[in-house]
Amino acid sequence: MRRNDRFFPVPPSVLDLVLPDDGRTLTMEALSTEVGRIHCEVFVGDEDPALGVFSEWKDDPSVRRVALSNPYADLAEYESDDGTCMWSEWGGAQRISCPVAAEDHPDLNRLFVRVTIVDRSFEDAAARELLLAYGTAVAASPGCTGRA
Repeated sequence: MRRNDRFFPVPPSVLDLVLPDDGRTLTMEALSTEVGRIHCEVFVGDEDPALGVFSEWKDDPSVRRVALSNPYADLAEYESDDGTCMWSEWGGAQRISCPVAAEDHPDLNRLFVRVTIVDRSFEDAAARELLLAYGTAVAASPGCTGRA
């Protein structure tokens, strides 16, 4: 996997914060890349999980509820002032705007992105940076904006 792979449309410098650079091979498994159904995981070496990114539609506007569904993170640590983002050292969740795709989801009309970082050697700033960059990239994608 390249650090600028299309499934991670975030700056390489952000990925460098959360992926080891020790010469081991990085591989990616994308179960889905559709906005609202993104499920992608990155593995280091022989199947050691490094991180996962997700997008999912929910009917509940609570970022806290979505954040607490992250299996590797205690996300009660940090919350943005506007209440749309929560994170900890190993992951986070953010509610993002996706007006085009939301039209196809009248019952589940709130889009959230989540990141989980499995490697405990990374600090909370790295998780926050990845979460915000990934949320921005998904919100700017053709699936959310309608622009190609």
